[in-house]
Amino acid sequence: MTKWTWIVAVGCAALSGPVLTGLVGPFWAVAAVLLPTAVAALALRESDRRAAALAGELDEVRRTATARADLVAAVSHDVRTPLAMVKVAADLLLQGTPGEVNERQRRFLTTISDQTDQTIAIAEDLLVQARIEAGVFAARLAEVDLNRVVADAVRGLRPLAEQRDQRITVDLPRLPPVVTADERLITRAIVNLSTNAMRFTANGGMVVLRVISNDDSAVISVTDDGAGMTPRAREKLFRPFVSGSPLADGTGLGLVLTRQIALLHGGRLLVDTSPRRGTTIMLRLPHRRTP
Repeated sequence: MTKWTWIVAVGCAALSGPVLTGLVGPFWAVAAVLLPTAVAALALRESDRRAAALAGELDEVRRTATARADLVAAVSHDVRTPLAMVKVAADLLLQGTPGEVNERQRRFLTTISDQTDQTIAIAEDLLVQARIEAGVFAARLAEVDLNRVVADAVRGLRPLAEQRDQRITVDLPRLPPVVTADERLITRAIVNLSTNAMRFTANGGMVVLRVISNDDSAVISVTDDGAGMTPRAREKLFRPFVSGSPLADGTGLGLVLTRQIALLHGGRLLVDTSPRRGTTIMLRLPHRRTP
């Protein structure tokens, strides 16, 4: 019961007092006036108590989420720093700076460099996800050319596709769609969707990225020609640390974060898949972000 409802109840009871006095006598008239007033007061007090309890629970949830984000940030920093040093050392060896390396050594060093990149990306995903969940992530919104962002992301993914003997192609509209978004997050979402598609695609397969624009939104779709997913695998798609990849790699964190990125921008993540027909995941972003 709200404060105004209580006031109306008291006012009605007070106005009905003189009428009731003439009908049932002063005692019952007083009882008829006081009883609704007391009930309204008790209901208002209970409502205030519940609101205060709910506010306390929400504050506790916020404090827990913020503490978790701080912990993940510290761990992420401690993980990324030594990994960055390992990657620099491996890349220097690959460049032949300390001396020439043979083909077998080059393959090992390439694996070290690629795996450090993957682990650093996982640490960054964990950090961004924790900050979004805690409500402390500050999105840097600006006008973003999706054609350019997709092309740049694919350019960085081609070496990984070549290692897997996969093709990665793009289909972009002539008029570049522009959305209001955080370019860092959109790039991370594109990379996550693409690497997920590459995990589901066998060697020699193909991954296709498309950008589509309509009146109120733009869509980035990523399609693989892999085995597709069963309904049971589809249900687990957005669970962290669950990967349905037939190649048995990946943590499942990338898609969880990508869905959070879509929601943060007022968009959606849609999935079209069926067994033996491949999978298409679509990131839908509104042209104008709703405040």
